[in-house]
Amino acid sequence: MCDTMIALGNSTRCGYNIFAKNSDRDPNEPQYYTFIPAADHPKGSKVKCTYIEVEQAGHTNALILSKPSWIWGGEMGTNEFGVTIGNEAVWTKMPYGEPALLGMDSLRIALERASTAAGAVDVILELLETYGQGGNCAFDGEFYYHNTFLVSDPTEAFIVETADKFYAVERVQDVRTISNVMSVKRYERIHPEAISYAISKGWCTGEEDFDFSVAFLDHFNGTAMGGTLRAGCTNRTIRSELGTVDVNTMKKALRNHNGNDPWTSSNFSSPCMHATVLGTCQSTASMVAVIRPEGKSTYWGSGMSTPCVAPMKPFWFDAYADNLVFPYDKQEEAMDAWIYREQINRAMVAGKLDEAAYKAELKTLEEGWMARADAMEGKPAAERKAFCEEVAKEESAFLEKWIAAANAACEHPRANKEFQSAWAYWNDRLGKNRHIAY
Repeated sequence: MCDTMIALGNSTRCGYNIFAKNSDRDPNEPQYYTFIPAADHPKGSKVKCTYIEVEQAGHTNALILSKPSWIWGGEMGTNEFGVTIGNEAVWTKMPYGEPALLGMDSLRIALERASTAAGAVDVILELLETYGQGGNCAFDGEFYYHNTFLVSDPTEAFIVETADKFYAVERVQDVRTISNVMSVKRYERIHPEAISYAISKGWCTGEEDFDFSVAFLDHFNGTAMGGTLRAGCTNRTIRSELGTVDVNTMKKALRNHNGNDPWTSSNFSSPCMHATVLGTCQSTASMVAVIRPEGKSTYWGSGMSTPCVAPMKPFWFDAYADNLVFPYDKQEEAMDAWIYREQINRAMVAGKLDEAAYKAELKTLEEGWMARADAMEGKPAAERKAFCEEVAKEESAFLEKWIAAANAACEHPRANKEFQSAWAYWNDRLGKNRHIAY
């Protein structure tokens, strides 16, 4: 489960494209930001992804990846050129096949090899044709799906929707949100055999009534309804501020619970997803990106789960706090940082914190960061990095205060015994799976 969204510059206050994503995964699965430097590679070399090897490019771009610990690829990320991508799971009528490239692997490779959104689309489609997609995507258990990507850069954005080897590509016009349901109806590129295959299966009668998102969607998979509800929610949130969309708009979209109780209600329709007995996915990482030209984009990242209680901290591609964006060889420390911050979510689940007071203090903290970040735009990288480190210290003090309060508080368990039992299971296993893919 995930939600990814973009507002192009024709819809934003600043005139730049603004991207955002919640990554919804296993509640115990660490996901963190890691910096991967540019590199040159010997001719004919290969690179090991999560399951398979692929031909390596001669040169790979520098990128910042939001990476589930055990997966080689990432849920979202950005590169030195401002190409920014998020992916979504979708369930289709096509078979899921043997282990191949995960959508997250393709996302990383596209960031490594492309300097524009259009180029990244080409990379994703080439990978799909050459290697296919497939493999277990679950941190705990088994979970198989196909992928949809939102691919953006400073000037344009595309939706790349896939069903096994088939695909359709849509150019974004203003605001677009995607979730765990197929949605591409108007396309400018399509797999050359997609329509004929759909006709042969009786999914349409001809090109006139062909709809990629309808023809290839698995209509019997219940997650599609949740994706429809969440995409509708984020779309309404963003379009309600059309023309003045900003970072705060995107934060509201990521933190929206769509009318549900955030902690105990069904999470399938909630963009800010909390794990429950029936829905075992949780928003484990979040990001907003103001995509500016010449690699001068500004990002806001959580480094922790459940964005409604996660401080969203500013960073730049060339300036960031060391406890938010980690070197690629420091993923053990990155995992520990995510698990440490997870204490806030677990304390909220246990009813050990004053949620209203916590969120009021968080709001004040973020408002200060926003104002100071605006003043830092255009400053030298050293000044911006020093600012990010100041923010990191303020976040650490904030979290330490509330974690200490939780440790001293009595539990007031939420919901029923089934809910408490589910969280007891997750709490017992938190931090025990420390497998890392490099």
